[in-house]
Amino acid sequence: MSQESPPRKTRARWIVRIVVLAGIIYGVWQVFGLHVNEPTRPVTPSLAQVYTGVALPAEAKNIRVAGYRQWAEFAHYVRFEAPVDVCLKYAAAVAPGAALKPVHESQLGSDARPPRAGVLKDFGWYDLASAKNVVGAGGTPEEVAQVRVDQNRGVFYFRNSD
Repeated sequence: MSQESPPRKTRARWIVRIVVLAGIIYGVWQVFGLHVNEPTRPVTPSLAQVYTGVALPAEAKNIRVAGYRQWAEFAHYVRFEAPVDVCLKYAAAVAPGAALKPVHESQLGSDARPPRAGVLKDFGWYDLASAKNVVGAGGTPEEVAQVRVDQNRGVFYFRNSD
């Protein structure tokens, strides 16, 4: 007489297999999938702090963020408006030890575009290309994160990418 396993045991084995397979698929998606964070409205200071690593000043308003990651590639952007002295102080906190230097207007256009085109849908709020009288730090291969301050309008810009 052959002994068959009861239906309950067979069902439990299939459930375990499906759960394990789903876990593997989820893990692969987390590592290799494209993950985009692009709020359509201004955000809270705490969400922006996740990107910059430094608490935003109380005077920050119209705070916008966006970012994406896929495998080892990532890009994070933050923009807010505040008095110029507040923006400069915050830039020094985000890029400690880096001297804020004038940024030539010809460089602002390339700094304003994400490394991967088309991932971020509404990126018009990151209007660094139209900024004037900008000082900044970072952005070199050794210092990937960059900060920029539009001293005419009182706008802080942050970009961190691989």
